[in-house]
Amino acid sequence: MSPDSKTHRATLQGNHVESTEAMTVVISPHPDDAVLSCWDVLTRPDVRRVVTVFSGIPASDARPSAWDRLTGASDAVSRASARREEDRRALAIADCTPTHLDFLGSTHRTETLDTAALRAAIRRSVADADVMWVPAAIGGHPDHIAARDAALEARGSGTCFLYADLPYAARFGWPDGHSGLDVAGWLTAQATGIPVDSPIFGDYRTTLLSDSKKASKIAALKEYQSQFTALQVSAGNGFPTGPEWSYEVFWPIQNQASSD
Repeated sequence: MSPDSKTHRATLQGNHVESTEAMTVVISPHPDDAVLSCWDVLTRPDVRRVVTVFSGIPASDARPSAWDRLTGASDAVSRASARREEDRRALAIADCTPTHLDFLGSTHRTETLDTAALRAAIRRSVADADVMWVPAAIGGHPDHIAARDAALEARGSGTCFLYADLPYAARFGWPDGHSGLDVAGWLTAQATGIPVDSPIFGDYRTTLLSDSKKASKIAALKEYQSQFTALQVSAGNGFPTGPEWSYEVFWPIQNQASSD
């Protein structure tokens, strides 16, 4: 795919996003989050860049986190560096390039997150974006919440969408949920809980990946070699080949210009 083919403007048409001329940027809290939750978007021609927020390299004397140890790492620095490389390889399958910000994830932070610096860094990274895709922070992970809130405050008046965070969003069934549980209400309640003036437009929209697109998503996920086994075990439900993992969910949200 040539770079010129990735310059189109995204507009919502029913459950689909159609493109004319523009630049779209996807915000990913960690390496792998955009691929897990937003693959259909990443493969669209207007999407070229992913801003991976919490991809900082810990200090040389940092101890491996519990998650590092679970996934077989004995050195925090080499694991963080390896995850950046995995991110580059995975996103290259969608012809996307990551911008890795230097903020440490919650498992390695020893000081309070500087939210002003986070907003400023994201604002610089999306300065040329007409459209942003932002994690909804389903499941309440602190890094996802921080990335979401900073991105929404930095977005300006462009078009914006929230995407449901997998595998957290599939906890009670996906995408429709189990009988007797209002999974749609649970998802939307979290998406509407954002502490900024960014109301969502009604219920979530569902995307069903084609067989070929699902196969390319699985290939990209396997590039996250350090994380793949843990993701399989924690996600369950036949991840990533089971039928429910063919779905991705998003909400359009009202832009700031029209919410005044």
